[in-house]
Amino acid sequence: MTSSNAFALKESGLNDFLFAEVGTELNGSPLTILSILARLGQDPWAEAARWAKLPKAATIDKLAQSIAQMPLPPQAIAEARTTASRLILLLPSQVQAPRADNKPAAAKSMMRKWVLLAVFGAALVLGVTFNLLPSMTRSDAVAPLSSINAPPGSVK
Repeated sequence: MTSSNAFALKESGLNDFLFAEVGTELNGSPLTILSILARLGQDPWAEAARWAKLPKAATIDKLAQSIAQMPLPPQAIAEARTTASRLILLLPSQVQAPRADNKPAAAKSMMRKWVLLAVFGAALVLGVTFNLLPSMTRSDAVAPLSSINAPPGSVK
């Protein structure tokens, strides 16, 4: 399964379709299109986006086949095509598939953060160095008072 851009999922327009109830499983749990696609090992948003671009008849076929593979009562399995015909009306007409790989944009963002951090670190090191540099040179350059007051030629 490919990873999706998590922020694109909320805005994809596919949620009404994906969270629509298909029926009730044999164990009494409600079954959604999202859970059907996930159980079949598919990325629900990517698959729904792909279905939204297909002709309606092809989408009905794909959804009906997917429903037929689920643990539903026999009557629900028999009505899979009718259910699929009803549910595809929830698909938006034009949908963009969520980007499966957002690494280039993420890498650029991360690179910018590291460059900014490196510049800040270099500025901090230079600031500390220039603040300490005058105090180090002053202590070396200042002669003790005893040597200044001594008469020329005398060494202490």
